[in-house]
Amino acid sequence: MHRAFDFDDIIYSVLKYLKGEDLINVAATCHPRLSAPALNILWFERTSLVSLIACLPQDAWAIVDRTINLTREPTPSEWERFQTYASRVRRLIVPELDPLPWAKDFPKLPQIHVSATVLRRLFEQFPADTLFQNLCSFDSRALQKSSSDLSLVRKFMSPRLEALNVHVSATVPPHEVEQFIGALAIEAHGLRQLSLSLNNGLQSFAVLPNFGMLPKLFELTIRGVDASLTRQTITNIQQLRCLKTLKLSLLGTCCNGGVMALELSSLESLSLSGEDLPQCTHFIRQITTRKLSHVAIDYVRRASPSDSTVFTQSLSTLCQYHGFLKQICVVNNRNLHAEKAEHFQFIPLVSEVFRPLLKFTGLLSVEFVEMGNYCLDDQFIYQIINAWPGIQKLSFVSGHSPARAEVTFNAMMSLATRCKSLRSLNMTCDASQPISIPQAEDGTERLWPAQTALRALNLEDTPLQEVGNLPYILGKVFPALNPWKFQGYSYIAIPDHLDPPRYALDEIRKALLEMPDRVDYRVHPDSDEEED
Repeated sequence: MHRAFDFDDIIYSVLKYLKGEDLINVAATCHPRLSAPALNILWFERTSLVSLIACLPQDAWAIVDRTINLTREPTPSEWERFQTYASRVRRLIVPELDPLPWAKDFPKLPQIHVSATVLRRLFEQFPADTLFQNLCSFDSRALQKSSSDLSLVRKFMSPRLEALNVHVSATVPPHEVEQFIGALAIEAHGLRQLSLSLNNGLQSFAVLPNFGMLPKLFELTIRGVDASLTRQTITNIQQLRCLKTLKLSLLGTCCNGGVMALELSSLESLSLSGEDLPQCTHFIRQITTRKLSHVAIDYVRRASPSDSTVFTQSLSTLCQYHGFLKQICVVNNRNLHAEKAEHFQFIPLVSEVFRPLLKFTGLLSVEFVEMGNYCLDDQFIYQIINAWPGIQKLSFVSGHSPARAEVTFNAMMSLATRCKSLRSLNMTCDASQPISIPQAEDGTERLWPAQTALRALNLEDTPLQEVGNLPYILGKVFPALNPWKFQGYSYIAIPDHLDPPRYALDEIRKALLEMPDRVDYRVHPDSDEEED
């Protein structure tokens, strides 16, 4: 064996590039110096304990009604083998998967569950701190039907645990939840990330002072915070001196808060979700931060223009130093089927609603999704150019709330070309006038200067009534624009008495693809694969 394989770092650096099947072959056939690290990688992450139980001899367990049970007592050597594999598991989690549009049409595969009796037998056989001795990340949902059994969940606690995700059902008594949270400071004081959810976020509980006994915690997520206890909640969260990321879902009715905002000095990222925007705004007005860089808000009920204005104004007191804020994302996740009356309600959001954000000169990403009917003007667009010179993503997504176009095509082009780092733009333009190429004083065409970063352009509700010279303008000015990430209101067909109807959007994309001397958007260094 080469001397390089005397070093674990080199071995893991090589093995991490192997596919699963190749890793299995290494684990099964190679020298222990290589097979042991391969096994560590293979067992590094599990989503349930089923595969571990299956390490026992087949006559020691059986599956009945999708539940795995022991059929006999394993021998000491068999238990030792089980413990060896369990010690290789570092992450026992349930990954959060985004549902695919077509997934609802397919039945879910039935899961195999480990019975609570088997789980308790494991911890009777082994001390809690020796069974999963290298576990650093744990999600209680990996226990499946036993995920709300807090006495079992506590068996997985240890000072080595860094990330904990606990989902508790509504049947668990409140005092048991309080006892569990109170025990974290003793049994899992090394936690860095903590997520708590009560009844899938549909039931609220108060934040307890015990969180202050977790000195290393830098990310806290709570699904189900009583909005009437905002002041108490913030006071208790203040004890987390290293907290950088805070994610809360708010429930209930807000009460009047204190006069002075409470400081979360170390906070860098804040995510709030609630029934309505004022609920989130109320929480924001109760806190202040020194170096907040990310704000994400989502709510269900539609907000009035005044509610939206109060929200944007509240960010000024939230951020003591305006230059630190880099990203704002506000999403209205209303249920269109349940709120058909609101669906057709016109909610004008003029430029004045968003103007308070211009003081945040360090912004890189600004997204507003279906907040209302955007009624922006050219003056605001030109102010954005000066206020956010480094902006990379700017979105005013109309969705099911058609915008009232007042922004001219020329203003949009000025924004996209003068903000040299802009990669993705969503905005509705006024298409009442034909799109024309600017001219110099001598009458010759003078295009906007080329901008090589823009890759995604969505003109939202801008009617694409004709192709005209739009592909030529876009192709020349934005050579890295991905034709398949160009969008617009494409339901107006191009009439042709000989051929079937064609849509302007398809024609524009086709023309962009055929433009000569275009930059290959797939390999262009300024393009951003993450932009949708």
